Amino acid sequence: MAEGRGKAQPTLCARRARRLRLAAWRAAVRSKTIPSSKLRAGDTVVVAACEFIPGDGEVIEGVASVDESAITGNLRPVIRESGGDRSAVTGGTKVLSDEIKIRITSNPGETFLDA
Repeated sequence: MAEGRGKAQPTLCARRARRLRLAAWRAAVRSKTIPSSKLRAGDTVVVAACEFIPGDGEVIEGVASVDESAITGNLRPVIRESGGDRSAVTGGTKVLSDEIKIRITSNPGETFLDA
């Protein structure tokens, strides 16, 4: 049973997150809120504490504690930071502290939650 929980599978929370219309800040010359369904690979967003990560991506600036329990089942938050092997983030997870800038790496319909 523990082995099954350890594998990355979308949970009930992840399936609910997939249906949510998450909003994200597009980090451009003029920041604005847009629906996550409009984000494309290469777009850059800023996600602050208590906000959900709108899509799969890579942290390009900042360090934050992220709750990935909806995806992994692990109740402990993880640290995500730019560079190195701890920069990948999954859409639908929640930033618990600080603020990170993320480069989206997948288009709608191609994310981990869509699998």
